[in-house]
Amino acid sequence: MIEFKKDKVLIRGLSSGIKSEIEVPGDKSISHRAIMLGSLAAGKSTVSNLSLSRDNLATVAAFRKLGVNIKKHNLNDSGRNFIINGVGLNGLKEPETIINTANSGTLTRLLAGILAGNDFFSVLSGDKYLNSRPMKRIIEPLSLMGAKITGRKGSGYPPLAVTGGGLKSIFYEVPVPSAQVKSCVMLAALFAEGDTVIYEKKKTRDHTENLLKLQGYPLNVDTSVNGGSLISVKGRGNGELKPFNIDIPGDFSSAAFFIALGILNKNSEITLNNILLNDKRTGFIKALEMMGADVSLTVKGEIPEKTGDIKAKYSALRGITVPHELVPDMIDEFPIFSVIASFAEGKTIVTGAKELRVKESDRIKTIVFNLNRLGVDITELEDGFEINGRPDLINYKPPAKSKIDNLTELNSFGDHRIAMSMIIAGFILKNRKIEIRDIRCINTSFPEFFDTVSRLINQ
Repeated sequence: MIEFKKDKVLIRGLSSGIKSEIEVPGDKSISHRAIMLGSLAAGKSTVSNLSLSRDNLATVAAFRKLGVNIKKHNLNDSGRNFIINGVGLNGLKEPETIINTANSGTLTRLLAGILAGNDFFSVLSGDKYLNSRPMKRIIEPLSLMGAKITGRKGSGYPPLAVTGGGLKSIFYEVPVPSAQVKSCVMLAALFAEGDTVIYEKKKTRDHTENLLKLQGYPLNVDTSVNGGSLISVKGRGNGELKPFNIDIPGDFSSAAFFIALGILNKNSEITLNNILLNDKRTGFIKALEMMGADVSLTVKGEIPEKTGDIKAKYSALRGITVPHELVPDMIDEFPIFSVIASFAEGKTIVTGAKELRVKESDRIKTIVFNLNRLGVDITELEDGFEINGRPDLINYKPPAKSKIDNLTELNSFGDHRIAMSMIIAGFILKNRKIEIRDIRCINTSFPEFFDTVSRLINQ
């Protein structure tokens, strides 16, 4: 069912159903923030079940380079538990070399906010995919606060050179729903003079707010403002970040691939335990319920984040038009959602998702490219796509175009979520062999992916 060859993987369709319970690694977004805010806390914090993705390990390395002592917990051999000896808001040191932000837009954007508040020089640079992602959306507010930031292509792309310090508070309306932009400004606000106020018309994931509340930092969040949020953050000298202990729940975006496998593979039922269920992360579940999917949630915890179990059973699905209000809450799940929609009866329409153009790849183009090669009737839109789904796609046998009969070659384009989504598609398709190129990118978010898949399909 899985055959590796260099940086490719060959996938064959599953021959039977799957009934299993699994866990996935700690949430990637919370892992980034836990390392950052633990480093800025005044004292020792402990973080359990940290994601060991390439992106999150880059965050650990970045703060070590900034002078923070971060080490693995000696009492546990899982490798996921860390102790952070925080240096406080004024304790970071100027890095001696460039900070490598790998493939992580979250690390690049949030760390830029922190560095903007520190009176020293630093440079952020990632891999070729990260350095092709636009950064003007954070440079604008940070420049308004007084930071000096330059970069490639008219200061719009990494590498970014940051000269920080002397920030002033601002009122900033986030032009496009983005938790990364909001969090960048919030973190810069910790170092600014006065109170910074951020307004977002559409509420986005609130992991930064939740961790700051856990640390006892003075901020006010008003979520009753015309459907959006008004966030006020006290500036320099008005508080400190207290150390904390946190056990990070499983990553919802990683769980999404196995939710898809459960509802698409006949006679399957997959339960995912201890998963992050933040309301601004579960738009994917709401969309699946609209399609008729048999997916149930059991909430088991609320503080500092809602967590619980997800059960996904094989389901007959129908196409939907995804409501615009759900789009920001499932933005990372659209690659795997497009696979699910391909097997649903009828048309699925996604619009209002132009943000997909500036992810690790242009995800609209990469989704359309790969699904077209699988025989899916998909149309590219400026801000989304339309899919004419067909349940019988599972047995579709395209004309052979390769020397190897029935082999369909796909390309991740260096995008981890595209790679994993196409692997799941390969498991569902019968009478086919699917080859996905450039799978090393999966380490960006989920290095344990193939181990988890193997446990499921070989049980």
